[in-house]
Amino acid sequence: MRIEEIAQFRALAADGHLADTADTLGVSQSTLTRTIAKLEAEMGVELFDRKKNHLELNQYGEILLAHGIRAQTELEEARARIDALRDPSAGTVSVAYVSSFGHWLIPRVVSEYRALFPDIRFVLRGGTADTVLDALREGAADLAFTSPDPRDREIEWRPLTSERLAVGVPDAHPLAGRAVIDVDDLEPFEFVALRTGSGLRHIADAYFARRGIVPNIVLEVTELVTLQALVRDGVGIALLPDSSTEPGVTLVPLAEEAVRVIGLARNLARSESAAASQFARFVREELGLDGRRQGAQR
Repeated sequence: MRIEEIAQFRALAADGHLADTADTLGVSQSTLTRTIAKLEAEMGVELFDRKKNHLELNQYGEILLAHGIRAQTELEEARARIDALRDPSAGTVSVAYVSSFGHWLIPRVVSEYRALFPDIRFVLRGGTADTVLDALREGAADLAFTSPDPRDREIEWRPLTSERLAVGVPDAHPLAGRAVIDVDDLEPFEFVALRTGSGLRHIADAYFARRGIVPNIVLEVTELVTLQALVRDGVGIALLPDSSTEPGVTLVPLAEEAVRVIGLARNLARSESAAASQFARFVREELGLDGRRQGAQR
C-alpha cells in the first residue's frame, strides 16, 4: 500500500464520485478504479457501498480511512523533521561541555552563532569530562567541548584553544605574593582537587606525575565553583584554570607552564544534523578560537 493510494482513497471517500475525484486528482477514472480495487483486494473486503449516483464508505472503509489519515500525518511529520535536519540554519543543536567552560566559552560561541542564525535553538548540558563524553557517546549531545583529548577511535576531537593552569591560593596565603611558583615549592601545602575522572584532575595529575610530585590532596569535589570556594576559605590550594575568577583567590603562574587544551568532540559513529555540522564548522573555522589566548579577552 503506497501513500499516493491512500491519498486517492481519502479523496474518493470525501467526494464519493469517481469521475469528479479522478478529475480533481489529475488521474484517469480507470486509474482511480484500479487503485480502489487494489486496496479492497489487500484488505479482503469492499470499502465502499455502491449507491446509485455515488460511493459511500462502509464500516470497513471508515476503519481504513481513520488509519490512513494517521499514516499520512505521521509521514508528513517525518518529512518535516527530516527537512528540519537538512536545514543548517534552523533546528536544535545539543551541546555538552565541561562545566568550567560554562561561564566564558559556551556563552560566547552560542551568542555569536545565534546572532548569525537566530532560528537555531541550543540544548546545553554541563558536567565533568566523563559525563560529557557519555552524553556524546549515547547521542544525548551532538557535540561536546571537552578536555583533554578522550583518545577514543569513535570520537573525533579537534583542539580549539588552550588556557594556562595556575596555583590558586587565598589572598592572604604566603604564596600569594609570588610572581611565579616553582612546582617543588608546592610540596609542603595541602591541596583540594576535583574528583578523579574529571578532565582538569586528569591534567593536573599528569602534570605532577611528570615532575615526580605527589600532592597531598585532603579533599575532592565535583564542581569547579566549590573548588574555588574551598581555596578562598583556606581549606587547601589547587591548580585552577586562568579563566577562573573568585573574590579572595589569587592565581599565581607556574614557572613550568601547565596547559589545558580545549577541543570540540563529535561522535563518528552517529549521524549528524546539518545544523550541528554547520555549528561545528563555525566554531572550528569561522570563530577563530585557534591560537587565541582566551584569558586576555575575558
